[in-house]
This record gives sequence, structure tokens and C-alpha cells, in this order.
Amino acid sequence: MNRRDFLRKGAAVSVGATALAGQDRKESKAGKIRFDHAADVVIVGAGAAGLPAAIMARDQGASVLVIDGNHDIGGHAMLSGGRIPLGGGTSLQKKYGVADSADQVYLDHTNHRNPEFCHADRELVRAWADENVATFEFLIENGVIFEDVAPIVVNGGSVPRLFVTKRFSDNLNETINGRPGSGLVRHLEASARSKGVTFLMRHKLTRILRESPTSGRVVGIAAKFEGKDVNIQARKGVILATGGHTSNVEFRRMFDPRLTEEYQVTGEPWTKQNADGEILAMAIGAGLWATANQANERGRAITKTLHIGCRYGYENLKWDPQSPLFPQAGASGLTVRSFQDIILVNQIGHRFWNELDNTYGFLNACLGTMAISGRTAAAPTEAGPSGRSSMQTP
Repeated sequence: MNRRDFLRKGAAVSVGATALAGQDRKESKAGKIRFDHAADVVIVGAGAAGLPAAIMARDQGASVLVIDGNHDIGGHAMLSGGRIPLGGGTSLQKKYGVADSADQVYLDHTNHRNPEFCHADRELVRAWADENVATFEFLIENGVIFEDVAPIVVNGGSVPRLFVTKRFSDNLNETINGRPGSGLVRHLEASARSKGVTFLMRHKLTRILRESPTSGRVVGIAAKFEGKDVNIQARKGVILATGGHTSNVEFRRMFDPRLTEEYQVTGEPWTKQNADGEILAMAIGAGLWATANQANERGRAITKTLHIGCRYGYENLKWDPQSPLFPQAGASGLTVRSFQDIILVNQIGHRFWNELDNTYGFLNACLGTMAISGRTAAAPTEAGPSGRSSMQTP
């Protein structure tokens, strides 16, 4: 169903685009659950998924309540690069003379020659492609401002589609770490608040409430706030828009068993990606689609860091000492300007790979155990910039 059909047709718990359970109901079998708050639509997560969902629900006349475990909005998107690769013929594409269509978006993202997208679910991509233009214009209508530069081609596309949001301000208390993603979420927050969305911060999701403990329609959620249980009724639907699962070691090791506890997670300590939403959704029947994409060694699932000595950070993000999160991050890190200036060694001090290589061959070598008996284990030879072998065996 499209975005506008969501409230008209009922449907109540959704994770991403998947509806799970629920419709309007009579007082959720009154007397069984005491609710502290109530709204037509309850959304878990105030980031790049939750904020647009809240605005759209209000635009359709629903009362909306959003909870988030953090003390402020934005989620993971606050620290993002604000990269919005939506096409199909948006107003900004037309401004720069780019011809595009929903059909072309669909073809580019299901191209069997593109190793990143060849496994994509065709029906989901079709629905997403058809909504590209409407979604992009929705962002503009709700205050998001994009850098006024021509779009570029990304993700193996055939036409330029990528635009980048402008950073919200120079105030690190507002942008947290000065990233362009702040220009996405702060404007959406302002629009949501102006339209009457209620936000409950520092509320951590603990349960999805159903008509009976293990069955029946979803009637709301339970959360923790300052050590107290809070029950929130959802008269029309619950939308889980939580921050993912990469902080949950056991959960992420289902997809790649090498990702043990020592590997860092991007975005923390600002966002916690502990799989709460996924686990609770699966407990009432949700399924995880396209999980193989995490292990197909394409895209940006695992990357080099550019900041040595900084536990938390994207490839291009380290914590600014002036950020309000710096005391929790504990370090800014030493920035690597070029891997040409670094020699990486394994557990016994041997160089094991070409540091300039940015493929999964390099990442797999880093995740592997190459030193077992005092010698560097056999590994594929990677050619350096000169074409000569860059693997040096002691």
C-alpha cells in the first residue's frame, strides 16, 4: 500500500514497509492494560524513518506520539552525510536538466549486472521507485534544504540522483557533530512539532503490547522512563523506526560471525543500535528480508576508519572536542590523511596487505587471523599502484 493508504486501511505494526498486525479496536479489551498515554499512531524512533512517518500521519489527520530512547531527536541520521539519492524526476533534477523516471529508478536498482542490487526484492523496489519523487518533494515541503549543486551518479545508477542536505547550523549543540544529516532531521523535527506531533524522549521501548500477552492485535507499546514502566496505547497503529542492530554482537554475528565484540560501531555513543526493535517485531511474527545483503561484500557495510584511536566513528567522522558527546566518546582520534603513509601489521608485527586497497579483500584480511605460528599466513597478492606486488613476505 502507498503512504496515503496506511491510515485509511488500518494496519498497525510496521517495521520499514512491512505491516504486521492491528486495526481500530474497542478500548483494547478495557481493564486489562492501564495506559499512561494514547494516540492514533505511536512511532518508536525519532530519526530519518520515524520523523517522516510522524509528519505523514499528522497530514492524514491522525494524532501522533513519538518515543525515543535518546535525550534528543535525530537518531543515526543526525551524524550522517545527509546523502539523499532519490530520483525519478524530482524538482531539483529538473532544475539541473536531468531527465529521469520511476521506471529508470526501478531498472537501475534491480539491474542483474549490479552486484549490490541484483538480489533486491522487485516488489519493494517497484514501490520505492514509484515514491521517489513524492518523497523528495515531501522533504522540501517540510523544510529540508539541499546544497545547490548538481547531483551526481551513485550506486551504479544511470543518471545523477544524489543531493546532499545542508548542515543545520554551526552550533554543535544543535548538530551534535556538525554533519549534514542535521539539516535533514532538524527541519523534519521542526515541521513535526509545528503540526502537533508529541515527542517523549528518554523513553526506551521494552515491549509490544497485544490484546493478550501472546496473541491478538497490537494495541500499543511499553517503555521505560526514568526506571518506571510506561504504557502507550496506539488506536490505529505502531511503527517501529528504531536504529538497527549493529551494537548487538550476537545479533550481528548471525550475518557475519567474525564481527565479535572488539569491532567498533558507527554513531555511538549518540545512538544505540541494539536490535530491540527487530527482536520485539520478530517475536510477534515479523521477518527480516534481504539480510544476505549484509554478507554479499558489496556497498559500505564494513569500511576502513580514517581515525585511529577513536572507538566510535564513521569512515569520515570523528568526535569534535567541542561536541556535547565528546565526554562520552572519550577521544577524537588521529586522522589518517592517506593510507599511503601507514603500514599495517598483524598480530606478530608482519605487514599483511596493501594498505591502499579499499576492497573487501583488505577488509577480510583485517577480520581474519593471519598469524598463527610466527609467520604470515598465505594470502592473495594484491597489486600496488605501480602494478608490482605489495605483499612482502618476511
